[in-house]
Amino acid sequence: MVSSAMTSGLNAAEKPAINKSLQLVCVWSGPVMIVGWVASFILLAGFIPPPAPSNSPQQVVAVYQTNTVLIRLGLMLTLFAFALLVPFAAVISTHMKRIEGERAVLSTTQVVSGALLSLEFIIPLMVWQTAAYRPDIGPVLIRMLNDMGWLMFVGVISTAVVEFASIGLVILNDERDTKVFPRWAGYFNLWVATFVIPAGVVPFFKEGPLAWNGALAFFLPLAVFAAWIAVMVVLLRRAIDVEERTFTELRAATR
Repeated sequence: MVSSAMTSGLNAAEKPAINKSLQLVCVWSGPVMIVGWVASFILLAGFIPPPAPSNSPQQVVAVYQTNTVLIRLGLMLTLFAFALLVPFAAVISTHMKRIEGERAVLSTTQVVSGALLSLEFIIPLMVWQTAAYRPDIGPVLIRMLNDMGWLMFVGVISTAVVEFASIGLVILNDERDTKVFPRWAGYFNLWVATFVIPAGVVPFFKEGPLAWNGALAFFLPLAVFAAWIAVMVVLLRRAIDVEERTFTELRAATR
């Protein structure tokens, strides 16, 4: 019976060992996304700091008419950067399933929320791309497209909150002695979910810290999100290493 249990454990561990390199690619897609976003969205498109919501139509249209080519190029490249959120969410879900087991409801919730979050970043990019595509359609229309893009980009936080909360709840419910993620990581994810909530109120403000260019609505969630990526990269690498070590020990025990 012991041999059978070990063999079963070995079979369960074989797949993680085989796809370790693919898992690491998915893990590093998170930092690559951040670097790509900085290079394309900030340096090329020049969208950070965000334009003030109180800017006049003439001020807004001047941005799109002055930097049209760089905005188009930067936004196009940013599309690829934000797509990397999907494999990053997938590898998180993979290790959440180690905790939840076969009926991994929250793991599924997390990966779907991560995919939706990627899409919710991508759609505003195409709204801004529309403004850059026809910057001569009139200041009022350009400002409307600019507003639409920023309100979605900053203000759609519901799926992010669900994603972070799902991760936190799964980690906190891991009752095994050898945990996939440390318990503090569960509280950290719940903390991240809390700190992105202020961004959801941007439709009510055109000035101040809760406007889409404000400290509480934009820069705080941005800093927290970057910290979340960094922390999850470290935790995922550790989880992958532990999983591989477990596989190696099981394989040695069955020989």
